[in-house]
Amino acid sequence: MSRILVIGGGAVGLSVAWHLARRRAGEVLLLERNRLGSGSSWHAAGIVGPLRATPNMTRLAMQALESFPALERETGLSTGYRRTGGYWLAREAARLEELARIADLGATLGLSPRMIGPGEIAVPQIAQGGLAGALHVPEDGNVNPVDLIAAYARAARAAGVEIIEGVTVTALRRQGPRIAGVTLTDGSAIEADRVILCTGAWSRALAATAGLALPLQAVEHMYVVTEPVAGLPDPFPVIRDLDRGIYVKGDAGKLVIGGFEPDAKCWDPHGPEGDRAFLELAEDWDQFGPFMEAALALIPALQHVGIRHFMNGPESFTADTRPLVGEAPGVDGLFVAAGMNSVGVMSSAGIGRALADWVVDGHPPFDLWEIDIARADPLTASPAHMKARMQEAVADLFAMHWPYRQPKAGRGLRRSALHDRWAAAGAVFGLTAGWERGLWYARDDTERDLPYSVGAQPWQAIARREAAMMADVAVLIDLSPFTKLEIGGTGALSALNRLTTAQMDRPVGRASYTQFLNARGGIEMDATVTRLAPDRFLVTSGAATRMRDLAWLKRNLAEAATIADVTEAFCVIGVMGAASRSVLAELADTLPEIAFARSAEAVLAGIPCLLTRISFVGEFGHEITVA
Repeated sequence: MSRILVIGGGAVGLSVAWHLARRRAGEVLLLERNRLGSGSSWHAAGIVGPLRATPNMTRLAMQALESFPALERETGLSTGYRRTGGYWLAREAARLEELARIADLGATLGLSPRMIGPGEIAVPQIAQGGLAGALHVPEDGNVNPVDLIAAYARAARAAGVEIIEGVTVTALRRQGPRIAGVTLTDGSAIEADRVILCTGAWSRALAATAGLALPLQAVEHMYVVTEPVAGLPDPFPVIRDLDRGIYVKGDAGKLVIGGFEPDAKCWDPHGPEGDRAFLELAEDWDQFGPFMEAALALIPALQHVGIRHFMNGPESFTADTRPLVGEAPGVDGLFVAAGMNSVGVMSSAGIGRALADWVVDGHPPFDLWEIDIARADPLTASPAHMKARMQEAVADLFAMHWPYRQPKAGRGLRRSALHDRWAAAGAVFGLTAGWERGLWYARDDTERDLPYSVGAQPWQAIARREAAMMADVAVLIDLSPFTKLEIGGTGALSALNRLTTAQMDRPVGRASYTQFLNARGGIEMDATVTRLAPDRFLVTSGAATRMRDLAWLKRNLAEAATIADVTEAFCVIGVMGAASRSVLAELADTLPEIAFARSAEAVLAGIPCLLTRISFVGEFGHEITVA
């Protein structure tokens, strides 16, 4: 019988173990270094918000509406789960439009959100002046984190999960490309076929022992609990004042007030206090003060109410404020559920079920790309980068979800060799899959730092101007960030033909656009494959899926084929437009005649390169690949 080892006894780890047992996954062992829930789960605010900004995040969050009542029925224990309803407040027209879009999303998935005017908020304590409107979500609610932990544990044990507290894992053990188990503090080992890392703020260092880079950072996350407030509605709805970065929820006649701030305070989970169970950090009113001021403006009656408790505890946030979930690229059998961005208790039901299905079935139950750990660029895991990202990553939870919004903190990790030339030409850069890429070329300062919009984009005219140039002349497009994987060996052809929809047995120099399929017939990769030699192929895919594509190919190519990531070994310049061949001809003594989807060696400006006749812009085009 196979053994699955879950590390971490918080809400997420216990949920994963419970769902694995429900799937009859075999022997499931959960290890907790201290006591169950003693890391960050115990001090969670306990808000249950099933409506999120995207469809799949909403599907995951909605699982709590099913699982929390099911836990109570199954165990006979209360989780403290209660629907209270909630209001998402908007103070600006753009925020109101965003909430209307989210409301439509929720309605399509079976929730019952509706947009209301500011006078319709049924909480008399709220000062509604200055509000543009609100989103009412009847399914919002609360859960008691400590009670939820107890229910998860009882349900997991009843289903056959073995739970051991007081056991510390110091390292993950590998055997070649696969996980093999863990090493404990006393040097002993526990073998396992699959290991699931659910250790929250402590995950990054443990993952590193298996060669996995996790871009997450622990920060000090704060809220306060007031003294009892007279006249509160029962239940008190969850209030999110998004434009001021705060939330307010009820707690047995008291109020819990918290927020998501810019310039969050980083915390070292491996420092002197890192091993202490049920850790509370020092109060910091300088950091929390702006939230308290916002709460007083929202609920003026708070000026007459005292503070019963100031809670400051560690929470882990990721570089892009999305969880890290799934099978680790490069380490078969190692799964991760970490970086919950302060919503781990609420997310535990959906994440636990989805990851259990992923472990048992060998693939995610639905499209989980936005939380897939394989999206993470290893470079973003550096402590310096993660510290920089905390300038805005925490606040991003309540920030406007502007279309095409660009981060400001932690930029410049990956730049092509041509970056400085594009900058000198006026490029306005954006972050695309970790790379700095030119979005457009500004003719003057008025075309820089353009405002965001939920409607027509202010850069639209610039894009049309640049696209029109391809109809008459030619443009250069830096394609260097595209993923470039070289497949070789005597089994390369047969291995690729087994995975792709197109026929790979084509002449040397032929480029084929194709999909790579899984055993279920689903599409795993969308790529161009160029045959470089009888037993050597170049696979070019999107920049965002580099780590995922590399891992998937390694797991699915036959042993007779080899794979090498050559993404940063070459620059790729797209010369696109009606005059592209004329432009290239001026750089070559002899320019080879190349049919569409063909490639040939060429010498341009005295530099050897690979020239491919291909285009995805609707115009004549070539790609130059040069070392």
